[in-house]
Amino acid sequence: MGAATVTPGGVVAEHRSRARTSDEYVADILKAQARLKSATGRTKATADEKRQRLQAILADKDNYMRRLGQGMIGPIQLKLRYEGVVRNILMEDALTPGVPVEYDVLDELGQAYILHGNEGEVKVTPFEGKKVPVRLFRIATFPQIKKEDLWYLRVNIVEYAQDESKQAIMKQEDGRLLTLIETAIDNYGTNVNNPNGAAISITELTGSFTLDSFFELAGLIEAQELRSTRLIMHPSDVRDLYKWDIGDVGWAWKDRIIAGEQITEFGEFTILRSILVPRGTVYLTPDPEFLGVLPLMYSLDVEENNTVAKFHKGWVMDELLGMIILNPRGLGRIVKA
Repeated sequence: MGAATVTPGGVVAEHRSRARTSDEYVADILKAQARLKSATGRTKATADEKRQRLQAILADKDNYMRRLGQGMIGPIQLKLRYEGVVRNILMEDALTPGVPVEYDVLDELGQAYILHGNEGEVKVTPFEGKKVPVRLFRIATFPQIKKEDLWYLRVNIVEYAQDESKQAIMKQEDGRLLTLIETAIDNYGTNVNNPNGAAISITELTGSFTLDSFFELAGLIEAQELRSTRLIMHPSDVRDLYKWDIGDVGWAWKDRIIAGEQITEFGEFTILRSILVPRGTVYLTPDPEFLGVLPLMYSLDVEENNTVAKFHKGWVMDELLGMIILNPRGLGRIVKA
């Protein structure tokens, strides 16, 4: 669409905007440099001249934000930021250095599931004394950037690298948590004191997660005097909820979806998304105080780790923590056939 302006003679003139080629932008830059050189003998503006130019842009109340924004557009984002789920599933417990890490199990089974070591091995051990010792493990990442990128790039490459590394650590945390949950579900299913006589697991035969399956799974857990309220799902599986029939969910549900609202809860359930959950599987967990603990000796710590000979700036980012499920009764899953 064109923009209309009124000339001093009262004639309305319409200009049509069009895409410009890169050669035109280069020509504009060369013209600006030529004007600067003819006026000052230089092709680059001084810091004072740049400051004066910025002040002139800011003084143009009609267009300064648009002009300023054009010069500050950042890089194209490649993906959404990963948000970890582990701290919404387990209770975080900050530890005191030098004090042994033990938790009580007030349960007639006296059984706990401990994620042990850097290999993600899960040890299942009955504890008759009701004391569960926990061994901590380390999660670490080693981001590096080229030194020249600090000078070439306008964006903050240090902040970007460190943020990507934090997301990598959150993915490691969540991956280990899902290993722990899967093992706890299967092993508790073989326990002779399990009132269900099997793992709390439902097979979805329709090819799409249904409302009935969620309620049936919650009912199996309620038979053990617990309520589970958190669903951990792969983002693509969450889309099954968007396709539910209007006779099951009502017009208000469909209106929320059509309006662009992201579904984060329904009924008694809160939905947690993670790309680390296997597609076709949903895990159901209770509130953290009914499940387990995330003991932390120290959270994310950052230290410099530069490789001077290779002209690399680098860091070591790590944390020392553990994961333990002290009550497996509130865990369940639904798996697509």
